[in-house]
Amino acid sequence: MRVIELGQYIAGPYAGKLLADWGADVIKIESPDGDPMRRWEGKAGYSPQFAAYNRGKRSVVLDLKTDSGLAALLRLARDADVVLDNFRPGVADRLGFGPTALAALNPRVVTCSITGFGAVGPMAHRPSYDTVISAVGGMYSQIVPADSVRPLGPAFSDLLAGQAAVQGVLAALVSRATSGIGQHVSVPMVGALVDFLTESASTYLQTGAVSHPDTRPRRAQAFGLTASDGKAFVVHLSVPEKFWRGLLDVIERPELADDPRFAAREGRVKNYDELDAELKSVAATRPRAEWFARLEEHDIPHGPLNTVADLFDDPQLAAMDLVEDLTLPDGSVVRTPRNSLGFSQSARPSYTAAPLLGEHTESVLDEVGLP
Repeated sequence: MRVIELGQYIAGPYAGKLLADWGADVIKIESPDGDPMRRWEGKAGYSPQFAAYNRGKRSVVLDLKTDSGLAALLRLARDADVVLDNFRPGVADRLGFGPTALAALNPRVVTCSITGFGAVGPMAHRPSYDTVISAVGGMYSQIVPADSVRPLGPAFSDLLAGQAAVQGVLAALVSRATSGIGQHVSVPMVGALVDFLTESASTYLQTGAVSHPDTRPRRAQAFGLTASDGKAFVVHLSVPEKFWRGLLDVIERPELADDPRFAAREGRVKNYDELDAELKSVAATRPRAEWFARLEEHDIPHGPLNTVADLFDDPQLAAMDLVEDLTLPDGSVVRTPRNSLGFSQSARPSYTAAPLLGEHTESVLDEVGLP
C-alpha cells in the first residue's frame, strides 16, 4: 500500500506515521527547506518532534512550485493508493494536484485532505494550528480551569485529526475493494474534535447542560490523591457500588456509608467536592505503596499519576515492551514509543527511523523511472 504524504507539522505527518506503522510504504514529499518541524529543537534537521511523527517513511524532496517538481509528484501519484495532505482548502487544486486532478490521473487513488475548518464557512480560509482548533472546538473548555485562560496539554486537535484521517482512509480503501474506485476524504480538524467530545456535545444537545473540566470526574467518581510520601495517584469508582464500599474498607471510614451526603451515588456526584476533600485528607496519612496494596486487595481501580519520565520506569509499561531503539543513517540511535496494537495473524511491525531530508529522493524517483 503506497501512501504519498504531503504533510507538515503534526496532523498530516501523524496520519502518515500511523499508516507506516501498519505497513504502508509512506513517501513523504518535502520542500527543499524540509518540514518545519525538523528545526524545532535538538539535532539540526532532526528534532525529536519531527522524529516522533515521521518514523517509517521515505523522504523525497520536490519543489512543487516548479514544473519538474509537479511532474514528479503526479508520476508518483499515478501508482499510489493514497495521497494525503494538510494544506489550506484550495492550495492543492491551485498547484495542480487537487483531488479532482489526481482522480482523473488515477481513478483508484484515495485522496485525503486535513484542514482546520473544512471547505465552507466563515473560518474556512484561515490558518489553523492546533491551539486555535482546540479553543474553537471546545477542548480547552473541558481541560482548562475557567479562571485560567491559557492553552494546555498536547496537540489534541492535530492528533485527533490525524487519527480521524486514518479512519477515513481505511474506510475508503475498504470501499474501493468493492467498487474499484477511490474517493476523496475530507477531515476538518474542528469536526474531529467535536466528535471526540461526543459525551459533552451530546449531553448539551439533549439537556442544555454545559460540561466543565470537573464534570466528567464528578460523574465518573474519579479522584486525584497525594499520599504521605508526596506521590500522587488516582482512584476511579465509576458506577458499581462495590467499588465505593470497597474504598470505605480501604480507608477505614465505614461511617461514610451512612453519611447522607454520600450514601447514594447521586449524592456523591452532587457533593463531589466534599468527598474529594475527605479522600485527600485520608490519602495523606499513608505512603502510596501501602495504599496500592490495600486498593489491590479490594480490587479498586487505581494507578500512579505518572509523568512522562515515570512512564518508562513503570513495571506495567516495561512488561508491554513499548520502546524501540532505531538507528539513523549516521549510526546514532533514537528511541521511540512503539505502536501498541496487536494482531493475531500479523507480525508485530518493525520500524525504521524518521528519514533525513531527501534521504530517498534518488531511489524513489528511480523506482518510477524519473531522473
